[in-house]
Amino acid sequence: MGKAKRKYYLIDTENVGDRWLELPGKLKRKEKIITFYTENHSKHMEKFFMKHSHNPKIQWLECATGSNALDYQLVGVLSYLIAQHPKAAYCIFSNDKDYQITVDFWKSRGIDITQKIYETKDKKKSKKKKGKKKKAAAGKGAPLAAPSVPAPSKTNPSKEQLTLEVARSLPTSDLNGWYNVMTILLGQEAGREWYRTFRQDAQMRKSLSQYCVGDSYARGVRLVQTIFRICGFDAGHAELSYKIIQSHGFKNLSAIKVGFDKEFGAQTAQRYYKTLRPLIKVLKKA
Repeated sequence: MGKAKRKYYLIDTENVGDRWLELPGKLKRKEKIITFYTENHSKHMEKFFMKHSHNPKIQWLECATGSNALDYQLVGVLSYLIAQHPKAAYCIFSNDKDYQITVDFWKSRGIDITQKIYETKDKKKSKKKKGKKKKAAAGKGAPLAAPSVPAPSKTNPSKEQLTLEVARSLPTSDLNGWYNVMTILLGQEAGREWYRTFRQDAQMRKSLSQYCVGDSYARGVRLVQTIFRICGFDAGHAELSYKIIQSHGFKNLSAIKVGFDKEFGAQTAQRYYKTLRPLIKVLKKA
């Protein structure tokens, strides 16, 4: 038999909550869990911790709180582990798509690394609710009801048109920002493929840099307008949406969400917030 491979599971508990708790019972030899948590952990996880605090296969790391603070600490520990064990395998448990940049970075350097993403419970409930509404409406002979949170209907400009539009809002020096924006606008697979070309083509970035407007406020508003237009949202709400994010220092996510709820209807606010949340740091640097 071949030698067992060392593997680390890094758990972002702020993002996946308690959905990883079945993992310890499935661990193989030479596999280990590193759990990143904050003071805001759930009661369920606290009970789990009391039961497994001495489990040699689980390491518990309490992290400082703050905007994306846990993410930075997880990536720091990951980098340290890779330096110590470059032949090991790594898996990040998180629904935060920003980790994909880290995964791509290490994969391109020969590291065996993946990300585990869970489907959110809200999505499951939404699908069930949608199905029930359709059945009820069909039974009454009425038209089918629309889902409570309709998916945005994206328009389809060419990649060249889309690239030029984003170039007016985002400096080409912000590679991380371009990655986040294009994976939202083009989808994960197409966005990552586009970004690889963008990152490797210095001449392309230099050519696009001439389109970037000078005023940071104008850039931020324009970027939100572009995203809203491509996602089928009301672009007329872009400036107010940007102001809400700006008024909370581009970091207080709970306050930003409340701001959207106050200004827009519940369904609209949810769509706007979910779309812009991964781009809040990008808007700060735009």
